[in-house]
Amino acid sequence: MKEKKRVVILVDNKKRDLPGAALLTYHLEKRGIECFLQPLGGWRASLAAFKPHFILFNHLLGSHLVQYSRELHRMGVKVGVLPNEGILYNEEVLEFNASKFHNDAHIDHFFVWNEAHKKAIEHGNNGSIRNVHVVGVPRFDFYFEPLRPPKRSPYPTLLVCSNFVFAQYKEMDPDVADRLFAPWKDRVSSYRDYWSLIETNHRSRAMFLPFLETLAAQEKYHIIFKPHPGENAGFYDRWYAGLDETARRWITLEKEKYIWELIPQCDAEIACETCTTTLESWICQKPTIELLLTKHPVFYHDFLSRMTLTCEDPSRIVQTVEQALGGREENRFAEARKNHLAKWCDSPDGHATEKLATIIADSVANTTPDFSGIDWKHRRKGLKLRAMNTLGFAYNFNPAAVVDFSPLPKLNPEKIKYHRKNITPSDVETWKKKIEALMARNDGESDHATE
Repeated sequence: MKEKKRVVILVDNKKRDLPGAALLTYHLEKRGIECFLQPLGGWRASLAAFKPHFILFNHLLGSHLVQYSRELHRMGVKVGVLPNEGILYNEEVLEFNASKFHNDAHIDHFFVWNEAHKKAIEHGNNGSIRNVHVVGVPRFDFYFEPLRPPKRSPYPTLLVCSNFVFAQYKEMDPDVADRLFAPWKDRVSSYRDYWSLIETNHRSRAMFLPFLETLAAQEKYHIIFKPHPGENAGFYDRWYAGLDETARRWITLEKEKYIWELIPQCDAEIACETCTTTLESWICQKPTIELLLTKHPVFYHDFLSRMTLTCEDPSRIVQTVEQALGGREENRFAEARKNHLAKWCDSPDGHATEKLATIIADSVANTTPDFSGIDWKHRRKGLKLRAMNTLGFAYNFNPAAVVDFSPLPKLNPEKIKYHRKNITPSDVETWKKKIEALMARNDGESDHATE
């Protein structure tokens, strides 16, 4: 009997990346490939645990990962990279993410969202990156049938998205920010003075909330407020608890649902400066509003604001929302938005994940790794991973990160955040079943219309 090929997919953040990984699993399993989804912390243990033919990373930007990729290459294991984010308007950030400073990593297949990223990789490639593929944005497939959810609310629904990830570091020990920006500050000039970015983002977050409160005071909009999954949720919990009862009746603070579950249900989307959710809303043909806050060049791009309605003053937000809901302004943006989505997202059509799965399946078809070099250190980690998964836990599970009354020493916020974004075996099974149910809705059809 022919051996089944095995693929490990490393999942960074379950609040953003798990559904997409489950969808990729669906398409690979249809091609007869066995898939194992693991949190990033299981990157080394997965080798001995599953003996995969292919491992898909989200990046290889650390020296330890560079070394590991070359170790995998010597064994004959294929190495792939699919970045979490691929719309990189800043040229220096684009070069950094194109492995400019880690170009010794062995990568068999680098999957990117757009030609700009591909060209940046090819420009700095010293031969260690074998193939670069423009596949578009796989997680954007959820905006097309049969995955796209229907709209349900009878009220005018506004989806309001925040993206103030840096703001939280002003409220943490300075060492946390220093560690976060250490790989960037000497290589990306705009991140050199990263404390000014943190201060600016913190100030922008404070400027943002009055827009929400003004809309709630109208008592006529169903407002879904979706913070970025990388933000400090506790800040918004405290803000929401301090609102009066009327405001809380009209605002839903949504921390669990994925953004692709929310955009199709809204009538208009409101985002802060330069947020990917704006582009995602264009895919769904939703009116958008960009809130202009500090206009800092790291967070704001004028060319984007020219493709959407904008608002700088909370006293004018209601007027701008009514303008958006009227729909009369959308036609003048249509061509520019279409061109932007083509350039940066490879014209989303609902088939990106299938394209990705086909390339991976073709790559492993004749792959025969030699695992004889796996040493005891790897085997011990593999045994631990399988044992933890059998018990329902992630490989690097730490009870102090999820249980407040744990007798173990309390972890710092950075460590807690790291552990809480890890996927578990039950998370994986839940989403595999959801994807199967959603795909079954299609009844074998392949109609990927956006409306």
